[in-house]
Amino acid sequence: MRLRRHGRVDARERAIARAEGAGAAYDAAMPSPRPRIAPLPPEQWDERLRRVLELSPGGTAEPMHIFATLARADSVNPDLFRRWMGFGAALLGGTLPARLRELVILRTAYRFDGRYEWAQHIEMGQARGVTLAEIEALGGDRATLDAVAWEPLERAALHAVDETRDDGAVTDATWAELASYLDDAGLIELLMLIAHYMMLTTVLRSLRMELEPRAEALAESVRGGPEA
Repeated sequence: MRLRRHGRVDARERAIARAEGAGAAYDAAMPSPRPRIAPLPPEQWDERLRRVLELSPGGTAEPMHIFATLARADSVNPDLFRRWMGFGAALLGGTLPARLRELVILRTAYRFDGRYEWAQHIEMGQARGVTLAEIEALGGDRATLDAVAWEPLERAALHAVDETRDDGAVTDATWAELASYLDDAGLIELLMLIAHYMMLTTVLRSLRMELEPRAEALAESVRGGPEA
């Protein structure tokens, strides 16, 4: 009796496994999930959002989804979008060298699976002296990253990104290396830069934000980086 009962259980488990396998295959064949919150349509843009989009890559013809989506927060908390924009601008226009900033953003986007920010910063990085080969290394494993002849500060900052992802904090050895190049204000700015793009990538992933066609083409043109 016990053997027959086990036989029925085994058959049921096999049936469940087959169903789960079929479901996984179905999911894999289906298109990517749609965004959970759609960007605001043009008729709902206020003057501030329109100005932001006009100054952004793609302009109003291909508006950046990040701005047209996060601006929806204005309906409940009018300060949230404005203050986030100000915080981001303070980091993008901060005291860290522009090339270093873009290296850190790209590595953070890769390590935290932020395909949207990765794509947006490919051109921005190139405009600040980051080569295509370096961008591809930033989207690879640690061995690929360390094979590049980075400047000492750059290497330490990139290791800080990896340690934040892997350990939740920068190690003492990396901190000492960073502190030999940056003052206290620079160290804080670097940590906040990493944390901001870590936050941003998780928000955009949960929103299932889609890349604009222009950005998708950029992401596809570079080897490595976060998976689609």
